[in-house]
Amino acid sequence: MIGCENSTSGITGSENVDVIEHVNFSNIEKSLTENSLIVAGVLTNSSSSITISPPWFIECQFYYQNSGNTFLIGGENTTINNSLSPGVSVEWSLSYNVDNPGQYENFTINDLRAYKN
Repeated sequence: MIGCENSTSGITGSENVDVIEHVNFSNIEKSLTENSLIVAGVLTNSSSSITISPPWFIECQFYYQNSGNTFLIGGENTTINNSLSPGVSVEWSLSYNVDNPGQYENFTINDLRAYKN
């Protein structure tokens, strides 16, 4: 499983990146710990010929709902320092630290993507 290592920029949601289109996210699970929100899953290189070369990144934004409104909690990303050949999968996880995870028990994620700088 690939753990959480912040990229050098620390910014999530930037439009100034090259989104990797030939990936498929699956088996996405969410959980809480004593001090963080965690999302984990599997990413598969769905290309038949293109290898994803390092470094590349996985990121998402964390949200919660309250009184019919959607609020952004924050975003997180991780650096992948391995090549990913066509048809090969990698397990990944992102962890976002919060003071009171129970407050976000039903958190959601969006803007999940793989990209290169």
